Amino acid sequence: MATYSTGISVTWGGTPFTEVQELSYNYGGSRTGRAVAWSAEQGGISVTCLGSANTNISNFGTRDQLVVTGGGAGLTTYAIWESVTVSPQRNGVTQYTVSFRIVDN
Repeated sequence: MATYSTGISVTWGGTPFTEVQELSYNYGGSRTGRAVAWSAEQGGISVTCLGSANTNISNFGTRDQLVVTGGGAGLTTYAIWESVTVSPQRNGVTQYTVSFRIVDN
């Protein structure tokens, strides 16, 4: 049975993203060694929203806790703010897409 992607909430550093439109994340990567579970590339997260909270470029390189709930996409991890894409639409709304890199807890 399908999981409906409704009620998705994303916060970073305790501040919620406003009107989340899209969310995608991948988690996992190659391990550093056979006996070590840690990986330098643990995955990434992309959040597209309509509000400008958490989208300021002054966040670049900042590490904080990212929490995703709802829509069958639960995740709590630490992430580094990597980039933002701002897409204003003529006679429409502006969308913000923020990309994060997952880092070790």
